[in-house]
Order: sequence, then structure tokens, then C-alpha cells
Amino acid sequence: MKSEVTTLEELLETNRTPGSRMAEGRTIRKAIITGADTGIGRYTAMALAEDGCDIGFTYAHHEEDAKLTAEAVRHFGRKVFYTKMDLTNPASANQAIDHLVGELGGLDIFFNNAGKMTMKRFPHLELADIQDLFNVNTFGAVMAVQRATRHMLGLDPDGNESTMDEIAHTARKVVTGNETAPRETPGRIIVCTSVHEHIASPVDTIYTMTKHALGGFIKCAAFALGGTNITINGVRPGEISTPMNDAHPEDSLEQKRKFIPSKRPGHPTEIAAMVRYLASDASSYSNGVSYDVGGGMSIGEPMASEMYQKLA
Repeated sequence: MKSEVTTLEELLETNRTPGSRMAEGRTIRKAIITGADTGIGRYTAMALAEDGCDIGFTYAHHEEDAKLTAEAVRHFGRKVFYTKMDLTNPASANQAIDHLVGELGGLDIFFNNAGKMTMKRFPHLELADIQDLFNVNTFGAVMAVQRATRHMLGLDPDGNESTMDEIAHTARKVVTGNETAPRETPGRIIVCTSVHEHIASPVDTIYTMTKHALGGFIKCAAFALGGTNITINGVRPGEISTPMNDAHPEDSLEQKRKFIPSKRPGHPTEIAAMVRYLASDASSYSNGVSYDVGGGMSIGEPMASEMYQKLA
């Protein structure tokens, strides 16, 4: 069939994503990242700052690391604010998010990155370990995303109506044409899960459980936010050279991994690159899904499982 685009001017006009048209004359520039004192969060803070975002971020334990991240953001000429947040108490997310939104003067991008890992396997699980990891990786993540969403939509953060019911009601009115979208510019929510969101980690049953749960949450939240001009997606890292894995970022260039198709661990900048895309106007048609950035780890999972079992 012959194209309906017939002139160069028309062709150039259509060569823009709908997301970038919705943000005419404006850029998404106020971002919050949880757990950005080191690792993936730190390198994402630098990537978004380089894109022109002012940055707010949280840290759990290491303030000296947080200060260095802040210094790096300032290097790119952007404003930066940070605050302590320990998601072993999931309710602490509300105060931290409120504080950073207030400092930034709004919110356009929220990257939930904070998390932790254990090495606990079934059938040797303790209830206290399950509760601890779910508090940080799942319950804390959901509370933080929910709080950020309310700010993005201009809702009362402490409204009496059920939070998700209120958001879903707003979304339904938008979809049926009874109300305009509550945001003129796109809102972006990104959740750091893991390749173990959809495959098993033989050496960490609880970690796998928490990441599977986040995958389900992303899907449900995408439905609830339909029509609000906010998208939510996940990024699923494989083995990345970060302090969580007792590694320096440059280890990714030196270490070998026989059971990963890319033959090495990932560098945190490689995850930041995916977050950068999902935070951009260009990702307007990505919603409710998670993207693997694992060097092919998930497609080689049977081999990876053998490797893990040999190490156990």
C-alpha cells in the first residue's frame, strides 16, 4: 500500500514519538531515585543529570557515598537533594518521598531502585528473613511508588480515600473522556526488579519471590494508571558489578562468566542506559512491562542454575 506521507516536510513532522509531542517546549527534569548512594542508582543519577534532570535520591546506610553521588550530579550542572530512607520500615518511604518532592518542587520521573539480597534457600527459610526482604524489596517499593504516584497526579498524599481506588477512578474518568489527563507532560515510573522477576535463583528463594511480586505489581499499576499520562515499567538487571554483589564497576570488564552469553557481568551504566530510555519521552508506548538487561542470563538460565549449584 502506498504511504500517505507524500512530502519531506510531512515525513519530518511524523518522525517524532507521540511522547515528545505531548511535552512540547518542556522536558521531564525532576527525578527521584531510591538507593542512589552506590551502584545502579548512583550511575542512573548521573545519567539523568546528564539529560538535564534535577535529582533527589535516598540512601539507607552510607552517607559518605551519598555525598559523592551528589557531587557527581552537581558536576553535570544540576540541583541535587538527598535524604536517608531505610525500607526495613516500609512506611518510612512516605516521609522521604514527600521531602524530596518538596525540595525539587515537583516530580516527573521516579526510579525505585532500593533493594537488598540474601542467600536463603528453600526448605531452610525463616519467617524473619522473609519479612525483612519483602519489607525492603516489595512492600517498601510499593509504598514508595504509590507515594510518588500521588505526587505526580497532584493528589493529596494523605487523602482519606483508598489510594489506588482514587487513582484508578481518576484514570477511568480520563479514559471515558469525562476528564482530561491530570498531567500535561509525561510521568515516568521505573522499578528495578531483576532477571529473577521471571526466572528462579537457586541460591536465593526469598529474593526471587520478592522480584516476582514486583513484576505483578507493575502490571496492575499500569492498568490503574491508564489515561493519566504516567507509564510504569520495570528494568530487570542480571549480574551487575555493584557493591550489592561485592564488586567494583570496572570488574565487569575483567571478570569472565562462562554461563552468561555475554561472558561477563554487567556495568551499572548499562542498566542506567535502559532507565534513561524508560524515563524519556521516546518510551511513551512502553507500559506495564519489564526489560531484561542481563547479558542473556535469563535465556541461559539452565546453565546458570548449574553454575549456582556448583557454587553452593
